[in-house]
Amino acid sequence: MCEVCAKAEEKTVLLEIKNVHESPGAKLDAGLDALSKALGYDSTVQQKEISPFKSVRNLEKISKDHVEQGLLNLWGAIRSTWLQLEKAKGTDAFVLSNRIFINPKTGKALTNAQWAIIKKDVLKAFDYLYAVEEERIAAHAMSLGKVLKGMPLGNSLSYGYKTLQNKVKNAMSKMYDPQYQNALAIAQQEAGAMIVELKQKQYKQIHSVIQTGIKHRQSSSELVESLYDRFGNMNRDWRRIAETEIGNAQNNAQLLTELGRRKDDEEYIFMKGLSSSEACVWCRNEVNNKIVVLLEAPPDTGGDSIIVDGETYTAIWPGKSNYGRNRANWWIAAGTQHPFCRCTWVKHVPGFEKWDDMITAALDQAMAEGAKKSSLQATQWG
Repeated sequence: MCEVCAKAEEKTVLLEIKNVHESPGAKLDAGLDALSKALGYDSTVQQKEISPFKSVRNLEKISKDHVEQGLLNLWGAIRSTWLQLEKAKGTDAFVLSNRIFINPKTGKALTNAQWAIIKKDVLKAFDYLYAVEEERIAAHAMSLGKVLKGMPLGNSLSYGYKTLQNKVKNAMSKMYDPQYQNALAIAQQEAGAMIVELKQKQYKQIHSVIQTGIKHRQSSSELVESLYDRFGNMNRDWRRIAETEIGNAQNNAQLLTELGRRKDDEEYIFMKGLSSSEACVWCRNEVNNKIVVLLEAPPDTGGDSIIVDGETYTAIWPGKSNYGRNRANWWIAAGTQHPFCRCTWVKHVPGFEKWDDMITAALDQAMAEGAKKSSLQATQWG
């Protein structure tokens, strides 16, 4: 059946990846990018999304700068130390899958002891790099979201993190409410799982580059350059996590704060979704200007629909996310919808649409200013 005649649910996207043997990773990435764009999700566009809150951008930058500097230091250690290891002695060569790995600096086999040192140093470096990041993208970000929700819109958009730092610390020390504790626990679990997965992935990447360099008899300078490129990818991996999860945590905290303000006669809280001008097709269709009902917990139905005054609404609740869900099963999340997402929620009161428009205009202006500053602050690792 042709694309024109087919029903929406019957349409199929065919993806052909040629010459996979030449460069499997690059070919697969290109193929997945093509497939994502065909389905309306363009990761290159999402990377342009900027948080409207200056303090959130500041917190993201603190995290990214810390990790970037640590990765640079680690790359420097490999360059200056590991590629100048002493010649292997005896027959204690490191063998993996019947291959003997060679030190490209000396042309001699690396010993098991030398590889053990490399692995130990890499994992130790990663532990140092990411030790504080789990708390930063969970507890700090949630506390910041709570602080932002308690401020006038103009201040919440324009105040930097340094200005709000004491308030954030104070909020962090007073997050006793069970709902905050539960949301914080979920955020920390997700952050911890991502960091563990990232550390394992990054160690394998380092090992793979060294292994490939040895296999193709690269010189030490060629291997250093290959490692530098790989470390750039590792740095971008962390940027994706930091930007997405800090935004996710502070969004959830704002919703929790909104729930805590609920008036006695307010049975339901309605929220309106706002997306940036750079948002993907999915967010523009499913989130932007969408009116949802904010609940404390999922509906008893097991889904995410709720009927209010005879009309069906999508429900959101703190902690509702697309983490672990494939794209075909995405639903409207409470925090960020996907990597690099910058969608947010504001309280919706029927009859006050003019106020919604004012907020949207303020958010767009803040995002434009943030994008301009971010482009000026871009590092050599992009």
